[in-house]
Amino acid sequence: MGYWKEIVEGGWSLVEGMRVTAKRLVRPVVTVQYPRQTIDMTLAYRGHIELKKFAESGSHRCVACGTCERTCPSHVIKVQGVKAHARSDKVATHYWIDFTRCSLCGLCVEACPTETLKFSREYQLDGETRWDGVIDLIQRLEENRS
Repeated sequence: MGYWKEIVEGGWSLVEGMRVTAKRLVRPVVTVQYPRQTIDMTLAYRGHIELKKFAESGSHRCVACGTCERTCPSHVIKVQGVKAHARSDKVATHYWIDFTRCSLCGLCVEACPTETLKFSREYQLDGETRWDGVIDLIQRLEENRS
């Protein structure tokens, strides 16, 4: 009895696979001629992380607390900050992240107490060497501001 059951299940699997294939054959092709053409990313796309620029300050709100650094399972974030004087808040001066090892899990974005991290919509982040993937997000934010 098991022999005939396997034959029927195998035949049904073949028919179902052919049905899916036939349905795909009549759909239009969605190939994009990259890099001459680009695609619009969906709202759900989560690219690399970047710092938000806030309108009231014109800059980020990162206080170099290190929460993102401790939360990162890949250990690819390094944050440095300074205090202007003893009673002032700490302000981040460098925010390095190694995107070649980043898993894009989003834990740093969720853990940020000042909500200064967000996912980028950019998908063309490439480089020729390994060190092109190590980026200072604060420097990048200031370059984009200009």
